[in-house]
Amino acid sequence: MANRLTAALFESDAPMPWRKVTMMVVAMVLPAVVAVYFLGRPGAVAFVAAMPACLASQDAGLKVGTLVTLVMGMAGLLSLGQPEMALLVAPWLGIMVGICGSFGMAKAAIRGLLTWPLFTSSILQGVDLPILFGVFILAMIWAQAVVWWFGEQCSTGTEDPESESYAMVFGVALAVGITLSVYVGNLFFGQHGFWFPLTFVILVLPPHGELFSRTIKRTVGTIIGTAIAVGVALLTGSTALLVTLGAACLILGFRMLPYSYTIFTTLLTVAVIEVLALVTEVNQLAYERIGTMAAAAAMTIALGLIGWTVLRLFAPGALEALQEAGIEEPSPQGQRDPNARASATRAG
Repeated sequence: MANRLTAALFESDAPMPWRKVTMMVVAMVLPAVVAVYFLGRPGAVAFVAAMPACLASQDAGLKVGTLVTLVMGMAGLLSLGQPEMALLVAPWLGIMVGICGSFGMAKAAIRGLLTWPLFTSSILQGVDLPILFGVFILAMIWAQAVVWWFGEQCSTGTEDPESESYAMVFGVALAVGITLSVYVGNLFFGQHGFWFPLTFVILVLPPHGELFSRTIKRTVGTIIGTAIAVGVALLTGSTALLVTLGAACLILGFRMLPYSYTIFTTLLTVAVIEVLALVTEVNQLAYERIGTMAAAAAMTIALGLIGWTVLRLFAPGALEALQEAGIEEPSPQGQRDPNARASATRAG
């Protein structure tokens, strides 16, 4: 029983090396801190750019990382302050991810999509669009420069080939899910409605065979993290303590990311809620965080079951292949094998 619990909680043999944690913090957090210092809340656009640029570059290289980050950034500016445009843009982003997945780059494309939902909130409003886009570009370049300096481009290994064959099924599911989550999030969860599509996108990251298990782990981590964050926020209103706790949990979350998805989610939830508690009532944050997580989990499972049914009908055995497929190990130099099936140079 204990062995089964350990296997379910821990996905790898060791946590992320501190060197890589340092790289993630310098690439993603540092530009956000600087931008928020000068621009206030709209400076969060630096994190919106740096996070996908950093992660996508580790998945598929600097060129692909630049492409998906730019596309998602421009799609975000189209959606900023315009809910109708967000609903029109969302499904096409899902379809684009499906197309990228057929070339073995679904994960990199979804990495670019990770922070797009923030453009559907009011957080980034209040600054002229040219300035906002300029900060976005600078943060993207900074993040990629840090990834290059640390030699981490194409370092996460290639995607499992089985996911490529069925990428469009999940692309369509993603298109439907992200559109619904944007609509429902804005309708029922107020200024933090972006959490609904954001959570949904995180849940559908490849490998597709882990869709259901990842949903369960993230749900558990979110509930635990929310309880911890609310408890701390109710015990103290010290700004310095909340910021320090949020920063520490974010760094430790990066450390735990390959080691335990549940622990990573717990720490990330604490970090986000403690920072947002500085500007929003904590009980409201707890309700919205749990509510959006539950809604995203339910919708993810429903769409996953629809995808499972489609694969069962039109490609018998496909789901078993997806569940059994692993992730190829990166090369010793951290570079993608140009002959690998999921290489960006592979013909369609």
